[in-house]
Amino acid sequence: MMIGLLDFYQRARIGWIIGLAVCMMVAGCSNSSIARSGEKAAIGGAAEQGSVVLLSPRVPAIIPAMFVSQQSNAQVKIKIEMWDTFEQLLSHVQQGDAPFVVASLSVGANMHAKGLPLQLLEVDTWGSMYLVSVDSKVRKLADLQDETVYVPGQGGPAEILTRFLLRQEGLEQRVKLVAGTVPDIMQQLAAGKIRHAVLPEPVIGGLRAKLGETLHEVVDYQQVWRGIFSEDLPQSGIFVHSGWAKSHKKEVAQFRKLYREALARTKDGSDEVLKPAAEKLGLSEEALRLALPKITLNGKDATEARSEVERYFNILLKMNPDSIGGKLPDEDFYYHL
Repeated sequence: MMIGLLDFYQRARIGWIIGLAVCMMVAGCSNSSIARSGEKAAIGGAAEQGSVVLLSPRVPAIIPAMFVSQQSNAQVKIKIEMWDTFEQLLSHVQQGDAPFVVASLSVGANMHAKGLPLQLLEVDTWGSMYLVSVDSKVRKLADLQDETVYVPGQGGPAEILTRFLLRQEGLEQRVKLVAGTVPDIMQQLAAGKIRHAVLPEPVIGGLRAKLGETLHEVVDYQQVWRGIFSEDLPQSGIFVHSGWAKSHKKEVAQFRKLYREALARTKDGSDEVLKPAAEKLGLSEEALRLALPKITLNGKDATEARSEVERYFNILLKMNPDSIGGKLPDEDFYYHL
């Protein structure tokens, strides 16, 4: 049964990174239903309709993904579909109708731990999370003593990483963390009802467009992580449905090539790249353009990124084991090209 996984995400309100709806309780899935979903995907799934589905929340990966989907002459045709709730994500994975899935690494690890047929193909989003403030006197973590910081998702990566950094500075007992949803946190910051929050890009870009220089960064999690570990902070990636991948190795390789090319194009910030992504993300082009320099999109094969992913997972495991399913993912979590 999937109750443990769902209970966790009800507490965490799935993931700070998507900033969308609270997880919904769904029916459990047995090992046999997981096996059937793999079989369904393996015999074609979405590819039978002439396109391959990439399922994604509203995250930075949408920028290159949308560019890939608009390549009419591509060897593999990609169709973007959105997931807004964990219920939707689970349904698609169980049914095997979404060969590629964008998700935070913790979500993917948790699903893999529960027996769902997802493998990490590529890590593509690093850092891109900030502690921001509208208080001009707050410029570093130490300035937050006796203050309240709002984080998206109780027990999720944003809270865990913030507690980790506060602990590093000896401030864990001096700063209060309060969980909320990304939309609520954004609204309260914009209205001046709260002063400090942890948020991911590109949603901060929308706030920058509204608040201007009043909103400033206190902590760049990527920069701090580099200072501690001398490497980037992995956050989310592209997962592939293992049942489908077994019989579609060529398509997996073709998609990876297309996606890498799109990642390179993303960095130029052209209208051709940003306009369709902004529409999918529900942001203005201006907001996405403001966010782009603060987003680190860099493709790295799962096996190549494994040491960085496991360092990140070890922090999550130590601070909140449930956040990744209670253990480090095994070898099968990482897709081998």
